[in-house]
Amino acid sequence: MDPIAAKYNATVTAVDYVTPELFVLKVRPDAPVAPFISGQYVLVGLSTNNPRREDSEPEFKEQKPDRLLLRAYSIASAGHEVEQIEFFISVVSKGSLTPRLVQVKTGDRVHLGEKIRGTFTLEQVPPDREWVILAATGTGLAPFISMMRAERLQPSNRNFVILQGAPTGKEHGYVEELKALAASLPNLTYIPSITRPHLDPDWKGDVGRITRYFDSDVLKERLGLELHPGKASVFLCGNPAMIEDVKKVLEPKGYITHSPAAQGSLHIEEYW
Repeated sequence: MDPIAAKYNATVTAVDYVTPELFVLKVRPDAPVAPFISGQYVLVGLSTNNPRREDSEPEFKEQKPDRLLLRAYSIASAGHEVEQIEFFISVVSKGSLTPRLVQVKTGDRVHLGEKIRGTFTLEQVPPDREWVILAATGTGLAPFISMMRAERLQPSNRNFVILQGAPTGKEHGYVEELKALAASLPNLTYIPSITRPHLDPDWKGDVGRITRYFDSDVLKERLGLELHPGKASVFLCGNPAMIEDVKKVLEPKGYITHSPAAQGSLHIEEYW
């Protein structure tokens, strides 16, 4: 028996594959976790004795047996959904955990960290802020799903825009839920886009990198949204290259990256 199994404290309730490299993982903790704030993260763990997926590349760092691999993942569940915790995960071919985690099945056991942490939350936004832009690539969408699930339960006076970028439409997770949320929440606009339309000839939506929504008048023309740090807070989550490019556009407009030491209108969470 795997000696690490004694550290497992959650059961897999579902694994839904968006693509072979993207999946939604749902787990039920042995004991319900305390309510948390949408946008926060928690550690997920699995034993190094679990085999990696066969097509994986060699690990960045080869792992010793009988170890618990732990990585932080943003939670897609809303803060009040504590009996089942949901994650949106991308397989890193050279990684240690995800090539193992992608193979778990319903009923398998995993480790869930005891503490839920993080300040990438809407609580950091001043109450008078009219707009909040939530821009994500890939699995960076997870904290925004959590936020909008909470928004559905307790609507606010803010206007939200979700910008979701991916190479092709099939790599957009949560599409149907986001469309339903946008249809039911009058203060939410959902704009998905892709960067490789030649690989997705049936795509009918926006084309281009997320940066285009910040270095052009697209949002102003569509929504009347002015990119001013006193009017619109921006949350960026996902690929560090996307985040860096958007930062370069927003900083000359007066945007400051939010931190414990400085109140800013630009909130960042990198996934890589």
